[in-house]
Amino acid sequence: MKKTFVILMIIIKFCLPVFADADAEYVPIPKELSKQYKAEIEQIIDEEYPKIIKNIDEDVEYGKQLYEKILKNGYDAYMAADLGFVDDLYIPTADLKLYAKLVQLTQEKYLKIDYDPPGADWVTPFEKYMKPYFRDNNVNTEKLKKIVKYEIKQSKIIRRYLKKVQRLSS
Repeated sequence: MKKTFVILMIIIKFCLPVFADADAEYVPIPKELSKQYKAEIEQIIDEEYPKIIKNIDEDVEYGKQLYEKILKNGYDAYMAADLGFVDDLYIPTADLKLYAKLVQLTQEKYLKIDYDPPGADWVTPFEKYMKPYFRDNNVNTEKLKKIVKYEIKQSKIIRRYLKKVQRLSS
């Protein structure tokens, strides 16, 4: 029992810092650079937005092709898994590169620190890191919100395909 307790305490001691809040690291953009920062961030978002939407559309088209092949040729576990990846991985991470680019610009150019991306392969840690910068510099985030809504909408299409494919498997 003591051994289990000691191991649990060690895990808590060393793992809790990993889950620290991203706002704890917040260092504001210098006031004299705020307008430039806002303009540059919004320009990147504007440039990347259509590319991300196009990539999502391509992922959905790939999912549709998989679905149609399964309907035509019968259930295939590998194709069904790929279809699941479209929903679980491809679509939800469509904007990951955009957020990585925004974090990198923020850190290297405006904070003068080495680029240190949040340790994740998911958008949420990047989003949490950038939120105070967006807020404090009045960055227009409407297109980022539209991307998320579009990801959700397109994921629903893939989920419908998945449900129909799962019925074929039984």
